[in-house]
Amino acid sequence: MTVVVLHRRSLGDLPYGEWLGGDAIVVDSSTTAADSASATAELAVLSLASNTHVTALVALHPDDQIRAGALRDRLGLAGQTRDEAVVGADAIRAADLLGAAGVPVVPRAPAATIPDLYRAAHTWGYPLVVRRRRGPERAVVAGLADETALRAFARGGLAEGDTAATAGLTVEPETTGPRHHGPGNPATDAALAVLPAVPGHPFEVEAVQDALGTWRVDTVRYTAGDTADARHLVGAQARRLESAEAV
Repeated sequence: MTVVVLHRRSLGDLPYGEWLGGDAIVVDSSTTAADSASATAELAVLSLASNTHVTALVALHPDDQIRAGALRDRLGLAGQTRDEAVVGADAIRAADLLGAAGVPVVPRAPAATIPDLYRAAHTWGYPLVVRRRRGPERAVVAGLADETALRAFARGGLAEGDTAATAGLTVEPETTGPRHHGPGNPATDAALAVLPAVPGHPFEVEAVQDALGTWRVDTVRYTAGDTADARHLVGAQARRLESAEAV
């Protein structure tokens, strides 16, 4: 039995071998800005699987969840799938899933073109916020207080037809109300009941209260080590039942 681990150096030195009884093969999935789209880690795992009986794949870092899910799909391994992982990484995908289930969500739309921004302004009014579509923090790219700000951002941040460069952005109304992390709130509890529950892959949900007093889910993200001990997460992803029950 062999467990392959995707590990990023930013997580520090973790004793995967000790946690997994010596069954772990660690593959470095660390990337830099220059090679963020590299498939080196995926190719390394596929090469290992061609001559080794891989029984599970483990990945703690949030940025490795989609690639780990895709590898599980490709190799026929149990655990979180690519589609399940995308929910914790893609703001639009999460909003679509939750909205379809009747969970109140912050309205947002892809912002790939200038007309997308104008449609958002027509639908929701100002102020608007442009954010990264993926990533644990979904960094704010621009705040659009009015049409003048929208035009300025469009000139400097969006190029008509250049969807390849802007496919990773969203636009949404600015939210400034109280926020709530985790369970204990009507919106977050409803979201947690809908999100895929896969051992070793905890989701953190954050809600914000809008101007009418309605709590709406704003953020869904995978949290490595924030909501459970890393050792338990590793054990659960490796399909070790005693660890899975502890998560």
